[in-house]
Amino acid sequence: MESSSPSSLIPGLTDDVAELCLSRIPYSAFLIISQVCRRWRTFLRSEHFSAVRKLTGSVEEFTCVLMESQFVRDGRFVKYLFGEVFDVSGNRLGRIPTFPGPFVSGFGVAVLRGRKIVFFGGYTRDERFAIKGTTIYASADVHEFDPATNSWRKLANMNVPRHNFAYAVVNGLLYVIRGFSSFGDSLLSTEVYNPKTNQWSLMDCPYRPVWRGFAFSFKSKLFVVSNESRFIDIYDPKTETWKELDSGQSLSVYSYTVIRNKVYFFDRKMPGLGVFDPEENSWSWVGVPRSPGGYWFRLGEWNNKVILIARLGGCKALTGDLDKDNASKWRATYIKPSGSNATVVLINF
Repeated sequence: MESSSPSSLIPGLTDDVAELCLSRIPYSAFLIISQVCRRWRTFLRSEHFSAVRKLTGSVEEFTCVLMESQFVRDGRFVKYLFGEVFDVSGNRLGRIPTFPGPFVSGFGVAVLRGRKIVFFGGYTRDERFAIKGTTIYASADVHEFDPATNSWRKLANMNVPRHNFAYAVVNGLLYVIRGFSSFGDSLLSTEVYNPKTNQWSLMDCPYRPVWRGFAFSFKSKLFVVSNESRFIDIYDPKTETWKELDSGQSLSVYSYTVIRNKVYFFDRKMPGLGVFDPEENSWSWVGVPRSPGGYWFRLGEWNNKVILIARLGGCKALTGDLDKDNASKWRATYIKPSGSNATVVLINF
């Protein structure tokens, strides 16, 4: 074992024992203990800390809500993207720093390595020449948020700027499927990101001349559901082949989440909450309460349950355990996002 020294993490303890002790400190106390000394702060922000935390079984699950807000500058409204972090009880623990790039819409948000939030693609608007219509610029930018450092960093760009695409993480790799270019053209390619190499690779995908859909991982395969189409494209990374599944259901999904191998979604054309079981290729529907102001809900996951977040901020999220007999009973949570148009992801840290 490493001997204790004046520069040890905790005087009187060897560093390996001190690391085990510090790894058990809850995330809510990180801000305070990181101010004790530089060595503690460096350790808490390291990949090694995450590994020790997993070893001691001290990893916590948090719900991160990424959303938009605005302020007035020189008489004009300026939009920006930020996030808030909630624990398993719904307590707000802190705020994710404002997204470093320009404000974008039609972007993707995923979690890699269990705790790092990756923000990619989307489009910006240029309304300086509104008389000729708004110009849209698709983005290839990719940024990563690390909760250990509470900061964003730039990653390698995608090969193709795109917005309003489908995406999913399969076996640790991020797949971005189709989408649209700056000129509104449908893109027919798929890109896959490897976080170990920080590289994107292009790959072919089946042609679907339809509006944005969504994607999810199931049994280590990529499932791509195209809106306005009854067919689901399934990609097997092991054989690098695609196959087609006739789902018997045409969708127009605007928000979805995957919990316990079931897909929960909101459809523009259907009332209530849709449920798709890819194992059985079956569909069902669950009733939901009316959204405040009549706006659409956004879907997310919290405590292994579905949560509904109103499009506008300032309303408590609702949760329901849809595997129970009382699935139609929704309950208010303590989660109350302050921004609008929420996107929900889970991290383990």
